[in-house]
Amino acid sequence: MSSTLTSVILEIDEHNEDLAEEIDVEAAGPNPPVTFYPPLFLQRRIWILDILRRESIVDVLDVGCGEGQLLSVLAQPAPWLAPPPDTWFPDRRSNVDLKYKPDRPNLHPHRIAGLDISSHDLEFTVQNTAPPSKDEEEDAFQYSLRVTRWEDLVVKVWKGGLQTINEEFVGVECIVCTEVIEHLPPEILPALAPALLGVYQTERLLLTTPSYTFNERFTRPNAPRSARLRDAYADPTGRTERMFRHSDHKFEWTPAEFTAWCREAADEWGYDIEELGGVGRPLEDDPWGRDEELGDASLVVVFRRKEDGQQGARAERARNVLRDLTLDSEPHELLAEHQHKAHDAAQQRPTADSVKLIGDAIKSKMESFREAIIPLEQMWFEQDVSALCGGYIEVMIWAVEEYEGLDLLKAEDGAKEWSIELVGGVKNPMVIWSEENSLDLIPPDWIPGQDPEDVSDEEEDFSSPSSTGADGDVSWNGSEIEEPDATLTKDGSEEHATWKESWDEARGWGAAAWGEPKQEWGKTQEWGAVTREEDLSVLEI
Repeated sequence: MSSTLTSVILEIDEHNEDLAEEIDVEAAGPNPPVTFYPPLFLQRRIWILDILRRESIVDVLDVGCGEGQLLSVLAQPAPWLAPPPDTWFPDRRSNVDLKYKPDRPNLHPHRIAGLDISSHDLEFTVQNTAPPSKDEEEDAFQYSLRVTRWEDLVVKVWKGGLQTINEEFVGVECIVCTEVIEHLPPEILPALAPALLGVYQTERLLLTTPSYTFNERFTRPNAPRSARLRDAYADPTGRTERMFRHSDHKFEWTPAEFTAWCREAADEWGYDIEELGGVGRPLEDDPWGRDEELGDASLVVVFRRKEDGQQGARAERARNVLRDLTLDSEPHELLAEHQHKAHDAAQQRPTADSVKLIGDAIKSKMESFREAIIPLEQMWFEQDVSALCGGYIEVMIWAVEEYEGLDLLKAEDGAKEWSIELVGGVKNPMVIWSEENSLDLIPPDWIPGQDPEDVSDEEEDFSSPSSTGADGDVSWNGSEIEEPDATLTKDGSEEHATWKESWDEARGWGAAAWGEPKQEWGKTQEWGAVTREEDLSVLEI
């Protein structure tokens, strides 16, 4: 016999330990749905990559690199080099702007490094950042576009703790530390700012961490502690009554606490706060209208170094601070160093003969393809053509403009891709459609959206478990650790995120999660000034 059970639960509130609430447990109902798209770890990664592109950063250290998800992206070659100077193109007949997609710059890293304490994760980092073998390159060229490397890249993978100073990291242009700080034990946390900001004196530090305030979004208002503990983890340090998203989290900060820590660290080590906000808003509106109050799922900050001439003194003081902490610190171990070599023709300056050489090559390709008009980028990925251009797509644009037999079809509104036209067309253009009715060409058992070539006379079972993770996982699980499977909700579905992450144990403090221009879901949320910062105690969390 069912009955409505009303329980009086003595709820220990973080701000009022004497609070006692009467809660109708059975009437509480299910937790509200929380869906992130793209997944939260991708939103953080996009935020990072946007900044690296915008600032043209070429030297990156990923502290807490985990399995190398960010580093593996940075290790991919850009499709073409950054634009050469205009002085390379004197006496031009055309005044067309040669710069191609200036509002969508590529990444051009020259040096990247990763640091983590997990040997297991770093095995994947070493593998994911290694140069492709000759067989792998041939397979890639056979089944996809031929992306040629036009710039040298050095990758180093290190094992060790952030409390140990690595002299190779001093002066690195940018440090990324995403979803790491909350995993640091209480004795290690005080070393983060002195090491990354004080000793290394990086130009920029990009840091993210979960927002404790957002955790309420995963439950109904006034949910009892017993109900929340089913989907969360109690503070493992025992310092607070808070409940966290991951079993290895040593703390989670509110936006106000995060702001206080950031400002204190910036003032102490000579930095400005260039950006302070958050990423990650659910697709659904909160049924109780708490979206603005609870904010974003992840808090983000960009530290920018002040150029005031005091960097040397601060670095020495930071070394003394770390020495006084008397932490165990083994020297970092270099697990791998990868050398990605550029194409032999990379960065070669055009000569007086370049227009004819490049123009003849493009004309020959178009005639062999029997194409009178071809997309500019399709021609660029013909390696023998791009090699003649030294890896500069602007050199190819210049050659097309100057060559007598070619025209550049430039989309002025930016809505379409640029194309190359062969003047006079081709003698035997490619026939796209036969004289038959196009409907006659459709296989009888074709399903809309399916490649007709995939239709088979015999049905085969290609069923597989639903894919999650990077393939479109709408779960936000794995905000710290990118996990292939979503945590199931109470009804067994994978439709929505749950509070609690599914892995039973943490995989090191550095299992970091990590683009394209920001969409509305990735809009950075700004906060106002913190009231009475002197009253905020970062350690009392």
